[in-house]
Amino acid sequence: MRTSNWTALTALALALTVPACGDDKGDDESTTTTNTTPATTTTPMTSGTTDEDPTTGVVDPTTGPDPTNDPSTSTGPDPSTTLPSTDPTTETTDDSTTTTGGVDLSCDAYCATYVTACKDFSEYDNEAACLAQCGQWPVGDPAAIDGDSLGCRTYHVTVASTTEPNVHCPHAGPSGAGVCVSPDAPTCADYCGVYFDNCKDNLNLYNDEADCLATCASWYPGTKGEVVGDTVGCREYHAGAAFGDPDVHCPHAGPGGADVCVIQ
Repeated sequence: MRTSNWTALTALALALTVPACGDDKGDDESTTTTNTTPATTTTPMTSGTTDEDPTTGVVDPTTGPDPTNDPSTSTGPDPSTTLPSTDPTTETTDDSTTTTGGVDLSCDAYCATYVTACKDFSEYDNEAACLAQCGQWPVGDPAAIDGDSLGCRTYHVTVASTTEPNVHCPHAGPSGAGVCVSPDAPTCADYCGVYFDNCKDNLNLYNDEADCLATCASWYPGTKGEVVGDTVGCREYHAGAAFGDPDVHCPHAGPGGADVCVIQ
């Protein structure tokens, strides 16, 4: 009986140890099995935001687009190196263009326009007389619409070539008709008054003062105190000087100028 009981206990013990051995085997297999779960892949970024190594397919987030090729970072041309454009209003095209705007402030251009635009209102005997008178005038500003200058007369003769020559031709002439003259220019009234005071009898070359005023009306006023030149100013000066020596100065103060108050 004792032997049988021992044998039974031994068999029971062996039976209890078998599941333990089976569990150990399972644990060993689970620890050595290779993980087959696929690695998470990184979706490639769009071109221009990151660089991808083509050999590995790995995106390098530390490298961005080349700023020199990124149109969003372009600042355009350097303004400090941009060449200025040419201003046509200040460009001089040739030597005959005296000032801006491409206006030819020359006596040739002025007289060529005058002889056609003002043929019915001319204050010159011919084109040569126009050129001679024009040579006495200040060039002035091409934009001037009043004042004593070639610029003012060129403006008005240009307008006269298209409209109202009866208005603009007198302004474009040598007298300036109260427009193309200096505010302080000598006047025919001043000249004729002094002349009749000092040049009497055979030294007076006018029929009367009205004749003097009418003859003087087309002259270039010039400036006060001029001693030479075909101007009202020159004649006024010599008419005044005739007070002391009428025989010498009255001929200079007369309409012909006696080789003194003439184009020099």
